[in-house]
Amino acid sequence: MFQNRQGIAPIVATLLLISFAVAIGIVIMNFGRAQVQLESKCAVDIGLIFSEIGGETQVCIDREKDIIKLSVENGVNIETTGLMVNVIGTERAESFELTDAAISKAGVYLTDLGYNLAANGEIRQLKVIPLITPFDEEVVCTEQALVAESISDC
Repeated sequence: MFQNRQGIAPIVATLLLISFAVAIGIVIMNFGRAQVQLESKCAVDIGLIFSEIGGETQVCIDREKDIIKLSVENGVNIETTGLMVNVIGTERAESFELTDAAISKAGVYLTDLGYNLAANGEIRQLKVIPLITPFDEEVVCTEQALVAESISDC
């Protein structure tokens, strides 16, 4: 009744080897994807700049209202999906994620950021980092950040 028992063992062994190979392949692909994400850089020149009016850069601080007024212009190559703003004060640093800062090609974005001068101290550096979505994932383009180190009064 069970005379073909010898053919079952090679089939089970083959299925186990195939399953093992697929599992190893999945692990290697996940490591590769993680490494690509760690080393990803902006392949596009965004062209983000601080707006200028009359030769004056449009980044200033209103000391009475405790706000930083900021205006940036996007280049013509790609839309931004957001901005990250890091403000380093003499006492503390603060970060702002501006998810509403979707700037079209050659567009302008104007915002006011709350900044407590008494708690954070004088501004030593302000950095605006663009976020883009060239394909499916959002990319933070730190190498194309705008930096302002002398913030004037409004």
